Amino acid sequence: DNDINAMLARATLLKAGHRVKLVGNDKAAVEAITGTDHKYRFDVVLMDLHMPVMDGLDAIAAIRRHEEETAVSPVPIMVLSADSQETTRHAVLAHGASGFVTKPLDPDALVHAVEGHVAA
Repeated sequence: DNDINAMLARATLLKAGHRVKLVGNDKAAVEAITGTDHKYRFDVVLMDLHMPVMDGLDAIAAIRRHEEETAVSPVPIMVLSADSQETTRHAVLAHGASGFVTKPLDPDALVHAVEGHVAA
């Protein structure tokens, strides 16, 4: 996401007691989750739809494909987007996202959404 939203999300989640790893784009997120050198098992992934390098829907599909091919349990993926149209929400869920958080970010809503998926 843009730097301001990324910093806000990071600060909000850190304050709520979560560990956060930021990457610069959706392709880097796919590599962090699926790469052979990944060191982390992520509890939740936050991803924007409209990013340079790789589209968010393509990134979600790539992560889900990797999980299926490697028999890894799916990580919850929360999409962050200002585009809250019903068709967008449907496409996001159809591509395998676990949920949707609208922007501008509401810190309480973000923490609630993340914690709902971490606890699941």
